Amino acid sequence: MIGAVGLIGFGLFNIFGLLLVASLITGLGNGLNAPSTKAAIAALASEETQTTAFSMRGIAANIGTAAAGLIIFFVVTGSSKLIFWIAGVIYVVLALKSWFFLPKNCGDANCPVIPSGAYKEVFKNKPFIMFGVVSVVIWALYAQLALTLPLRATEVLPDPSNVALIWTINSGIVILAQNVMTGKVIQRLHPLTALAFGMLFIGFGVGSLYFATSFFHLVLSGAIFVVGEMLILPTIDSTISQLSTAGLIGLFFGLANVMSGLGEAGGNFIGGQLLQIGTEVSYLPWVVYGATGVALFLVVLLLKKWQPLEQLLQKATTQDDKPRHAPRVQPGPTKNRSHPFSGWEQEVFFRKKNHSQR
Repeated sequence: MIGAVGLIGFGLFNIFGLLLVASLITGLGNGLNAPSTKAAIAALASEETQTTAFSMRGIAANIGTAAAGLIIFFVVTGSSKLIFWIAGVIYVVLALKSWFFLPKNCGDANCPVIPSGAYKEVFKNKPFIMFGVVSVVIWALYAQLALTLPLRATEVLPDPSNVALIWTINSGIVILAQNVMTGKVIQRLHPLTALAFGMLFIGFGVGSLYFATSFFHLVLSGAIFVVGEMLILPTIDSTISQLSTAGLIGLFFGLANVMSGLGEAGGNFIGGQLLQIGTEVSYLPWVVYGATGVALFLVVLLLKKWQPLEQLLQKATTQDDKPRHAPRVQPGPTKNRSHPFSGWEQEVFFRKKNHSQR
């Protein structure tokens, strides 16, 4: 309901200061909604299928995004205010549906009460904090497509409103390919490996917009970005659920959402500054985007070697309630792998052969 008030405000106001207030209200509503949605999925989905559930949430979200792009292209052309009124009404309907039809408890049990010292527990979890700090930069880069694609479309497309179709195409790719990506790639990789390669695709996707000269090129850049998105979004959510402490998953997702908000806000500010500089040195922003993707690829792979994080992820794989379809982290030796055929397989891709495969 708070988000609905903010969105309707965009349809009512024409003054910049009031638009900022509407943006703050919308952000507050979305900030309350996102972590509670993910915590609810983690609590209500069976433990065996958490990653699949997070992937399905991403597919559902992209069905909405695809439908929105088509509505804007075919129905709401020429009236930006009407878009916000429609969005506000949709938020009201979703609020009523959530209030009356969604379960109030965590599955078959009451949600655990957060103890008074819970926040200390979160900040004592060094692997989670380190993962969160890296995720701030990840979200900063992730935010760049929404910032740069419409601006690039105004330079490339004769009718910039056609950019709505690009979001629809991107969402269609997620709808069609997310389950395959989850089942054939994410579930066979260490989560940090999937995250690292996801950052490469996101960096190259945004950076390649520099070479875009047509609608097709914009779609291609968006498609490269979307491959990275399909790798990182369910992986981040699933990894947070594995790093969190039992009974405090909502608190962990709340803090993770704060970090994503910081990343996106910082990314929008830095991206805006880069694009202003880009009016003088046209290639600089796009080089920075691509280089940041490569840097994050290397940082995340190095983070994979950090023992506290690796040990906590391995511990999660030995729990009785571990998600069966979570990203792959096998319990096994983290040191002294002196022989190439040690028999222990870190992940399905890029793995060493064991004795039976010789």
